Amino acid sequence: MTKSGLILTGITKRFPDRQPGHAISLALRDLARAAGLASPETVPTKGRSVIQGVDLTLSPGEIAILLGAPGCGKTSILKIAAGLMRPTTGVVHAEGASSSLIYPRCGFHTALTGRGNIILRALMEGLPISEARAQCVPIAQFAEIGDLFDRPAQEYSEVILARLAFGAMAFLGARVLLWDDVLEKLDTTFRQKCLALIPTLLHEGKSILMASHDVGKLEEISPRAIWIEEGRVRMDGASRDVLESYLQTRVELGPVDPPGVFVGASRLAAVELLDEHGKPATCYFPGDPITVAVELELKGRVELPYVLLSIAGASGPIVAASTFQDGCRPASIQGRYRIECTFEKLFLAPRQSFTVRFALYAADGTTILYPKRVVASFVTGGSAAACGFFHERAEGRILGAPPVLANYRWRMSGGIDQQWTTASCQKCSSV
Repeated sequence: MTKSGLILTGITKRFPDRQPGHAISLALRDLARAAGLASPETVPTKGRSVIQGVDLTLSPGEIAILLGAPGCGKTSILKIAAGLMRPTTGVVHAEGASSSLIYPRCGFHTALTGRGNIILRALMEGLPISEARAQCVPIAQFAEIGDLFDRPAQEYSEVILARLAFGAMAFLGARVLLWDDVLEKLDTTFRQKCLALIPTLLHEGKSILMASHDVGKLEEISPRAIWIEEGRVRMDGASRDVLESYLQTRVELGPVDPPGVFVGASRLAAVELLDEHGKPATCYFPGDPITVAVELELKGRVELPYVLLSIAGASGPIVAASTFQDGCRPASIQGRYRIECTFEKLFLAPRQSFTVRFALYAADGTTILYPKRVVASFVTGGSAAACGFFHERAEGRILGAPPVLANYRWRMSGGIDQQWTTASCQKCSSV
């Protein structure tokens, strides 16, 4: 029977509904559960689910990448696998010790030096003191932190902590490595060094589960990808097959609030993504206008509210229509109220995944009438060649780059003067 490095069986995570007045009792219940004093029957089974019935197996020497939109549950799966979050139901089994890089500061004692932290972590993983001290040398060299290694960790930046955390994860005795790709944003140059180390780690028989938004290099990093959607495994298989399905052109609307169920002072009653003719959109291509329509139901009259609508890519927000900035606030809203915003000529890159977020605030600018949430998502159509990029590697480079294409002109020695006809501009209006 083949040994497995990591097994997740039936993993589900639900957060209880936190009604006013129940915060103390819920905190005491969570404390009792953490101490092992609560029976399974007392574990909350209602509330918001972030993970739903996830089954996952990794063999020694195997890597898999978790793929999905922001907020889909990738990080929660990593936390549960690392033991940083307890599942509501399900079983986690890791063959040998596991180590994680999810939050750079997690696991570091700020009063200890980097060296002291590495020695402490090595001792906790069962290494003898002599080997723990010896491992400090390759870890410090790999992390490239120099004299900071003997300075207190509280003096480290997020970048230095992430470097040191990856070095500890890779060079100590853990057999299962869990990596939320924080270096993707913090330190892209050092990230390449970490990615280059992956074949060596796999050759040593280690299992790696990581989450990444870098779909442009997904096939290079891992032959296996797992698409997570709304806390479930949507697809698990060869990276190319999963990526083709994940980047298939589509427009999807998020769930609305049930009738009679209000979030604060309002209820999300309807959401639409419309095309240039005002019809429900089935696909957006680079340069197409994008219209977002939101219908609210309000408990009462609201004077001078603030509205926020934004579009985000894998790396974060791209563009926002905000009445905090433009001042286009309605005098009042009440009952059933419709809000539309059109982003004109927003030149989004092809085959990229995007989410649409909405929020509503009171006249004071701080009171939340409807909390910011994802109300829709879409994947753009088209190709690199259709946008004027004809190099054989253009498609992959676009997938791994910021998902907005803009006008630019090269001026180089030798007389090269090439103008691409891609455009990037935005215009929105409140109705």
